[in-house]
Amino acid sequence: MSQQHDKHEQEEVDILEEMEEEIEEIENDEGEVEEEKLESAQHGESTEVTQLKDALLRTQADFENFKKRTERDRDDMIFFLKSDIFKKILPRVDDLERMIANTPEDMQTGVLYEGVVALEKSLKKDLEKLGVEGFVSIGESVDPEKHDVMTQVPGKEEGIICDEFEKGYMLSGRVLRHAKVVVGAGE
Repeated sequence: MSQQHDKHEQEEVDILEEMEEEIEEIENDEGEVEEEKLESAQHGESTEVTQLKDALLRTQADFENFKKRTERDRDDMIFFLKSDIFKKILPRVDDLERMIANTPEDMQTGVLYEGVVALEKSLKKDLEKLGVEGFVSIGESVDPEKHDVMTQVPGKEEGIICDEFEKGYMLSGRVLRHAKVVVGAGE
């Protein structure tokens, strides 16, 4: 603490010495301040102050840009880390959905079937809590940002999704997995 105090006092002494030297430069032999030298010293200092202010503003703007870029990079890193994990879980959700959808009607009773349905609902609920949400594709127009077109079917409305092979999911407003869809060809 005393070193900082001593350093601070030394800086003040240095500044005072510099000011005294500048005053001596603008005084004539009789100790009077010459107007021309005074104005020149003031203008020189004001341009230096202006330059320092500009440099400070640029540095502040650079720092703000750095903070924004760091925040964006952090968000991207979190998204990609999460997406890597969720992409490994989503095929299991697909398997459960297919199992439920393809279970014959006479087998849709009993503890085993109810357990599979409960597991699928629980898993989807947990994923939603973590920001993963499925999106509806059937009946929508094709959006290349969200859909991978696997094939086209003649006789259906052109550019409209009529079936999906694999459901698409979003994570925090960004596409986690594209929906694999069938689109009408309009013929």
